[in-house]
Amino acid sequence: MPETANQSAHAAQPGQAQDPQDAANGTGGYAPNYATARQQFLAAATLAGVALESLPHPQRGPDGGELAIDLAWLGPRDARRVLVLISGTHGVEGYQGSAAQVGFLGHTASTLPADTAALLIHGLNPYGFAWVRRVNEDNVDLNRNYLDFSRPLPSNPGYGQVHTLILPEALTPAALGQVQQQLVDYMARVGKAAAATAITGGQYTHPDGIFYGGQGLCWSNRQLASIAGRYLQQARVICVLDHHTGLGPVGHTELICRHPAGSPELALARAWLGPDVTSPAAGESASAVIDGNVRMAFGSLCPHAQVVSVCPEVGTAPESQVLAALLADNWLHQRGAPLSALGDGVRQQMMGAFCPRDAAWRAQALARAMAIHRSALVGLSSVALEPLALDHA
Repeated sequence: MPETANQSAHAAQPGQAQDPQDAANGTGGYAPNYATARQQFLAAATLAGVALESLPHPQRGPDGGELAIDLAWLGPRDARRVLVLISGTHGVEGYQGSAAQVGFLGHTASTLPADTAALLIHGLNPYGFAWVRRVNEDNVDLNRNYLDFSRPLPSNPGYGQVHTLILPEALTPAALGQVQQQLVDYMARVGKAAAATAITGGQYTHPDGIFYGGQGLCWSNRQLASIAGRYLQQARVICVLDHHTGLGPVGHTELICRHPAGSPELALARAWLGPDVTSPAAGESASAVIDGNVRMAFGSLCPHAQVVSVCPEVGTAPESQVLAALLADNWLHQRGAPLSALGDGVRQQMMGAFCPRDAAWRAQALARAMAIHRSALVGLSSVALEPLALDHA
């Protein structure tokens, strides 16, 4: 990454490949930028002969191109068992999630069990996907935003203690090194769990900070509510898999399940998907307990169905590297020039932290995603439902 924040030479557009190895190492559906990821998804869906719908985003991409949430529906529209696959809740993490969805369309879509359908939501946060950011156009973290904003918002007093560290005056190696050391000192003072909650648990007081949950339901989450209302009201059992990266041991896919400890839904997730399922509520996960989670919204959006929601979370890099990328990205969009040489460096940093170019990592993450998809379909089929009523008309 360039050493100073005052470089402003206009270089490649955000999201474009910065290295020829991007194409060489692209396993399966991995794409070098949002436009290519979207094109690959739409092409795979068209080849599979499935129904498509696009929901245009009100803003444009860094290259002036269209942004959209793209939906693909596979199987009968009256299916009572539905697998929902989401990519790009955290924009930059959509590069891996998109590859998993393209893989599903190419290898699993033709083998759906009876009375089963799949809904693929591609690029839930298309703005962050295109700009290689985790957050959306309002600096909002979608996974801290799905709340009832008519009620008091969650309180996170710890974040106020670290915000000035998280947004330094300058983006230089010396400044970032000082921030990292101060955060280490803070963690030693309050404990790792309290520090993780303060930094990553979500906050609603600093719009220029990280893990900001917003002051109202954002565009993407409003679309999500509409999607559930139009596509999932006939379903009786739903499995939601929301693909993420950036947390946990490198290359390992943790299956984070935020259903209450001891709940039937957590038990089903473990029965369907195996020992990698963890519960943040029970202290088993690398993730902090958070409010406003996107995939957990499906329970209230589909009250007629039993919903099992899980996050396949693929570890990418050490925590310090991931946090450094988030701090650099936040600084760039709060105080810097995103369309600059420095911006190109920060986007490379973000891709390294959330979708490594390493071909082995990509192949392993993709293969694990395919196995999880297959297990989820088998699990959905195992749930006993009332026989379909015969039509005697």
